[in-house]
Amino acid sequence: MIKQQSIEPKIADLVNGWLKSYKLDYKLEQESLNEEIDKALDEYKSKSGGAGGNRPDAKLLLQDEALNHYPILIEYKGYKDKLIRLDEDGRVDNRTSKNEPNYKNINSYAVNGAVHYANAVLHYTSYTDVIAIGVTGYKKANGG
Repeated sequence: MIKQQSIEPKIADLVNGWLKSYKLDYKLEQESLNEEIDKALDEYKSKSGGAGGNRPDAKLLLQDEALNHYPILIEYKGYKDKLIRLDEDGRVDNRTSKNEPNYKNINSYAVNGAVHYANAVLHYTSYTDVIAIGVTGYKKANGG
């Protein structure tokens, strides 16, 4: 059996193209969004449980008509079955039975990773509303 290869770079290219087509000012992994959010992502435990350095695949800060700002954190995965891992109650499964971070899920699933980044922003910034987005994709067996 051939191991399925991630198409994450293609997913990133596709979604970043959508963001660009809407003329959204998005930032990629290494780019700064703003000092407060950058610091929160840096200080929060990483997706694998190590010391900080969280880097969403894309991030942006949108403002609504009431002048409220919303950080949007996006995580990409290039496999069909890596969108989200839910617990038995239908919630994002980012905690173990001992109420500790479930780094396996956080690191492996797009939505779980995006929610992890959103938690960093909620815990370490003045933002009270954050949007977490996970995106996956795959190639069909016929290459399509």
